[in-house]
Amino acid sequence: MQLKVKQTIDLYLGGFLLLILRPLVFLVGKVMRRDHQLSPKGEVCFLKMLGGGSLVIAAPSLIALRKARPDLCLSLVTTKALVPFAQSLHVFDKLYIIDESSLFRLCTSSMAALLLLFRVDTFVDLEIHSRLSTVFSVFTCARNRIGFYLASAYFRRYLHSHLLFANVFNGSYFLYEKVLGLFNVEPCPFHEVRDHLLQSIPQAAMTKEPTHKTIVIGHACSEFGKERQLSPPQWQKVFQEHILDTPTTIIFLGSRDDMPLAQEIIDHSRNNFPNSEWQNLCGTKTLEESLSILAAADEFWGIDSALLHYGRILVPKCVSFWGPTRPKSRLKPNPDLQEEIHYAKVQCSPCIHVAEEPPCQGNNICMTNIFSDQKTSLAQHPGIILLPNQKAEK
Repeated sequence: MQLKVKQTIDLYLGGFLLLILRPLVFLVGKVMRRDHQLSPKGEVCFLKMLGGGSLVIAAPSLIALRKARPDLCLSLVTTKALVPFAQSLHVFDKLYIIDESSLFRLCTSSMAALLLLFRVDTFVDLEIHSRLSTVFSVFTCARNRIGFYLASAYFRRYLHSHLLFANVFNGSYFLYEKVLGLFNVEPCPFHEVRDHLLQSIPQAAMTKEPTHKTIVIGHACSEFGKERQLSPPQWQKVFQEHILDTPTTIIFLGSRDDMPLAQEIIDHSRNNFPNSEWQNLCGTKTLEESLSILAAADEFWGIDSALLHYGRILVPKCVSFWGPTRPKSRLKPNPDLQEEIHYAKVQCSPCIHVAEEPPCQGNNICMTNIFSDQKTSLAQHPGIILLPNQKAEK
């Protein structure tokens, strides 16, 4: 199913089910009077359905919990797309995979997971915006159900046993650390996370000249928030500003779907940098192999994506470009990292996770602003959502 369809199902079906469940859960809670003291035992299950990068951001917290409580069974409810990211962290004992390819498979795979998770000890819903994730949490009948609320807790009050406030304008890593704090555990420092990941990453067989500097490029992101991406001309400007005469190996990593854009960027720029070697490895490597290449690189350059968050753990230097998302809301300070952040804020930024649709309707002026000598204002490109049958005035 397309992302927009899934969001619509979540909004309407999830909202309807929450409306029914809320009074029922409140009454059952009054009758049963279960012990909701946070002393996890047995299995602690997390739910994360969208955003592999979010799992990487949560790595210091998840790894810390794994080390502090080896007696617990840690599991994750997720989708097929996020399985490689979950496996790369090496903290989960079990994965419950939800098939989102159709509404029927979504329902059947969810029911199968719920049967296995029925009366699990602790369930942690890491999806801040989803309504169906709250419904799923309720149906686990977990002794403790932990979740987040935004401006209003109305829909989730009584459905989760423990609610934490999610401020989307602060670092998302704070949310995962809040959960960890409930278990009286402190997050791991970055160097421990790096050591943990390197234990399971095979040593890279780099195909480059020993005198070359290696730069890994993360040019693409998931279907959610494509406005984060830079165009080939914008990438050419990045290369012109950052690549000197030093021989350089430039490697593009990503999925098979990211390969065409990577090749377009390479074709647009390679003739201007005769001392550089260009490699488009998108779709040719597994995530584990990609991380192996990343760990052996000198620098990482990219947009807000899962690869950036891996890079901030594994690579000595990162250069990142921001617009629809805000650096402060994603980047936990790493004292071991040399970091260069490019962000030219406009009035509508950040919009991802804040607005239902980007106010610019895909014309990502926030990214364009990074490369503009004369910064663009929102007044020049107003974010207007047209109603049906309306036409924009010239």
